[in-house]
Amino acid sequence: MILNAGDLWLPHILQDVIQILLDIHSHILPGVDDGAKNTEESLEILRMMKSQGITDVIATPHFYAMSENLENYQKKISAAYNILTEAIKGADMPRIYIGSEVLYYRYIGKSDSVFNFCLNNSNYLLLELSDNSIGSELFDDINELRGNLGITPIIAHLERYYKFYGYKKLLKFISENGILAQVNASSLFSQGYSKIAEKLIKNQLGTDAHSPDKRPPMMKQALEVIAKKIGTEYASGFIRNSQTLLEQIG
Repeated sequence: MILNAGDLWLPHILQDVIQILLDIHSHILPGVDDGAKNTEESLEILRMMKSQGITDVIATPHFYAMSENLENYQKKISAAYNILTEAIKGADMPRIYIGSEVLYYRYIGKSDSVFNFCLNNSNYLLLELSDNSIGSELFDDINELRGNLGITPIIAHLERYYKFYGYKKLLKFISENGILAQVNASSLFSQGYSKIAEKLIKNQLGTDAHSPDKRPPMMKQALEVIAKKIGTEYASGFIRNSQTLLEQIG
């Protein structure tokens, strides 16, 4: 892959359609999980996002139902969000929304508390899978989320599960049932995930940014790679998808 010596560029067609660019998966809240360690690091990530054309970002801190208390979690997240939004007041930064990255647990589709973790109080839920979770129980719970609770799950970083037992069954289930999935922008630059990510490129894209150094936001670079290697129509599609999703959750 060859890049310009200066700033990364996007084909003209992408420059025309980038008016709103939503990142649905990030760990920018300071001091709450394995993402930004403090407010300064959060601000650095946001500045990087802004430089890449990201206009809106959903903070999705991890939630592990088996080890975390909902009330304590909400207090922690709310406090971090307030600190960060106060720090960017008046600055030209991406707009921040609150959500969660929820690790799948059995019977999640029957749990009314799951609405607490949806993206910006919408019906969209970012769902992370564990290495032993793929199978009929997961599929049943996803169907329950959709049918019983009216929640639309988005499978987080789908490419990272390719070594998990049952991965092909998961892809088949996603395809046959129209399940949304998200691919990490950084995976397009990873030796271990790039080929897998390219195969999944028609799914929803998000950066999963954790810190300026560890998994930094790479949306602009990813869109450039997609446009060059796969086609501008795919990169444009991601941008339009993010605009449509933002309209639904905003």
